[in-house]
Amino acid sequence: MSTFKEIRGTLIKSLSSDPSPISNGDIWYNSTSQVLKGVQAVGAWSSGGNLNTARQRLGGAGTQTAGLAFGGSTTTFPSPPTPSSATEEYNGSSWTNGGSLNTARRGIKGAGTQTAGLAFMGTPGTTATEKYNGSSWTSVNSMSTARGDGGGCGIQTAALAFGGNPITGATEEYDGTNWTAGGSMATGRRQFGGTGTQTAGLAFGGGPPATNITEEYNGSSWTAGGNLNTARQNISGAGLQTASLAFGGSPYVAETEQYDGTSWTVLPASLGAGRALLAGAGTTSSALAFGGSPVPSFGNDTEEYTIVATTKTFTTS
Repeated sequence: MSTFKEIRGTLIKSLSSDPSPISNGDIWYNSTSQVLKGVQAVGAWSSGGNLNTARQRLGGAGTQTAGLAFGGSTTTFPSPPTPSSATEEYNGSSWTNGGSLNTARRGIKGAGTQTAGLAFMGTPGTTATEKYNGSSWTSVNSMSTARGDGGGCGIQTAALAFGGNPITGATEEYDGTNWTAGGSMATGRRQFGGTGTQTAGLAFGGGPPATNITEEYNGSSWTAGGNLNTARQNISGAGLQTASLAFGGSPYVAETEQYDGTSWTVLPASLGAGRALLAGAGTTSSALAFGGSPVPSFGNDTEEYTIVATTKTFTTS
């Protein structure tokens, strides 16, 4: 019979107490409690600093420690929607105000980083595009198709815009100067999640009605991917085509799912409160969720998703 060392190249240590610090992948035998233990990486959501301007249907870009929030709506149904031009920057613990958008709008999408961001589309249907340099927004060449509540991903010089309302599957690619037409989505929809890059994009969920459909973009065309476990619209996400998180959505979902390039898996970690119309940024190991409704304080809640190493006891069954 093969030993663990022969299989994994590591000898299991016998220790009288659990080691500290621990790292993912560690494994040992605790001779005092006489059990086999190891370290397992587990993701969890925790509260971050609140947005200064509460809102929903906002745009997001950047990372967990350098996030960017812009636009959105500062009122909820049945009040008339009030589009916002507010921009905020996250430093990993708190939000500070940045330069305002030139065109206030809700249902806006974005790409890029905190110091090189891109904002496009919005409701009522607009083609307006703006670039952010870390302090101010500059209006640049517009999109071809006016729409809001679609999907966006990529970077400031290589972005992807797809779908939206009025219901469309139209896709456009941005090269840092101009927008050009890309391959259309198989299922036109609005209020879905979008992650990835210009040549490896991901679209999931959306509606109406709420769907679990996932599509993958290869730089020229969209193909079907694995379906979400929970159909929902007004959803957000973070990550890449082969490693994405999907979180939130309506009707006020707290569930988080992870995509591996083939299928979605429901994670044990859920948002602190079910919410929709939120924004996201970051990666599958370090994500940011912010804004949306309803939450205890409408539209200003921020949550951080982080992978944490925890000790696990191995048992036989």
